Amino acid sequence: MADPLDPVACLIDGDTLVADGPRHVIIDPYTELPMGATPEAGAELVDRAVHSAARAQTDWGTVPVDERADLLDRVAARLDDEAEAIAALVTREMGMPAGLARVTQAQLPANVLRATAAIARDGFPWREDGPEAVLLRRGAGVVGAITPWNMPVHQIIAKVSAAVVAGCTVVLKASEQTPYDALRVAEIFTAAGAPPGVLNVVTGTGPQTGAALTGHHALSRVSFTGSVRAGRDVARQAAGALTRASLELGGKSPAVLLPDADLDTAVPAVVGSGLVNSGQACNATTRLVVPTDRIDEVADRIAAAATTFVLGDPADPATTHGPLVTAAARDAVLARIGTALAQGGRLITGTGHKSTVADTGFFVDPTVIAGLAEDAEAVREEIFGPVLVLQGYSGIDDAARIANDSRYGLSAEVWSADPEAAQHFGARLEVGQVKINGVRTRDRVSVPFGGMRDSGYGRELGPLGIEEFTDVTAVMA
Repeated sequence: MADPLDPVACLIDGDTLVADGPRHVIIDPYTELPMGATPEAGAELVDRAVHSAARAQTDWGTVPVDERADLLDRVAARLDDEAEAIAALVTREMGMPAGLARVTQAQLPANVLRATAAIARDGFPWREDGPEAVLLRRGAGVVGAITPWNMPVHQIIAKVSAAVVAGCTVVLKASEQTPYDALRVAEIFTAAGAPPGVLNVVTGTGPQTGAALTGHHALSRVSFTGSVRAGRDVARQAAGALTRASLELGGKSPAVLLPDADLDTAVPAVVGSGLVNSGQACNATTRLVVPTDRIDEVADRIAAAATTFVLGDPADPATTHGPLVTAAARDAVLARIGTALAQGGRLITGTGHKSTVADTGFFVDPTVIAGLAEDAEAVREEIFGPVLVLQGYSGIDDAARIANDSRYGLSAEVWSADPEAAQHFGARLEVGQVKINGVRTRDRVSVPFGGMRDSGYGRELGPLGIEEFTDVTAVMA
């Protein structure tokens, strides 16, 4: 069994130091034993980090774009070299199965870095010559980035790569559950040639360290991924300092199976995407919207798909689904399932009780619930666990109505034997991304990602992701 790690350090102006504030103990979600600790950095260290970034930005903003892009390529190469170690670290911190961690927390971030570098060199309008003015885009300044625990390295890279290539410098506060990978990413940037102060890391919780960062007067941008509740706090704090913010706040994403969809292909796929990372994904397809007259067929295939899942030690290559991140997260998900059953839901898969798959670990069995009213809590609210709901529709217009009947608007899937019909239907959906017939976000690393309504505002990835971190000057002559 792995020994606990030393408390994670901050990285400020190229120097590592351990904050002396209170410590948040990190519990391994599988062993239920302490694996490390996150010390609270607090306002003083945050201020030091922001001013370090501000000093570094004076020079970094003048470095040619090609050289900034070269840094991203070097970081990508180092991520390739350290893929196994980084994946293992994420697995230990938050319970992601090792195979998924390699793909999404090492390979995907490396692909994002390379794609962002390529766009910066050849696909971004740093200068636009118009008939009345020349538009010049440059890095906005210092960025405060706050990232979540569920896709930790990917979320760090999505924000940092775009900000750094734009000519910004960054102060990063990762989740207190997953700080070790954040520090390792910063160390990789330094080893790849990032000057001191270009990427700084501060540790701590959202209400303390995070609030000190997002409300800091010297920031030019805030980029946040997390819950709606925390996002509202971040928006208020940033607005108080007149700092522009981008927010990615989660979703309740529908997967719509049109009447001609091939159920044998579509159902296992949408169940898989809905339960990926044990449902701890903001764009998980947690609402399965299917023709009412095919619900029984769909339910049979859901039950069959669930038998292929392997719950267990996330470090075991055979494991497909690991534990939830904390005991509190497990208990909250089980409470939501209990409420759904009390509101008339019926289980297609799952037991509604604490999983008995292992002696330790914060496990919840994959759960799919049918028979709920449209206003039921499990239909309306993001659960952030391995829980899907099955909804029936009576026609194409009804399918669109149900899919759009949400306060979220992040992502959706559409399945049809007719790709053109699927795209036509997808255009009706009020979400930031629509994936047709199994296209995956991770395979389209230059497509902008972000949402509407309570899913937040702003975009990551691709040219729009870089745009978030630039200011525009119009030069008229």
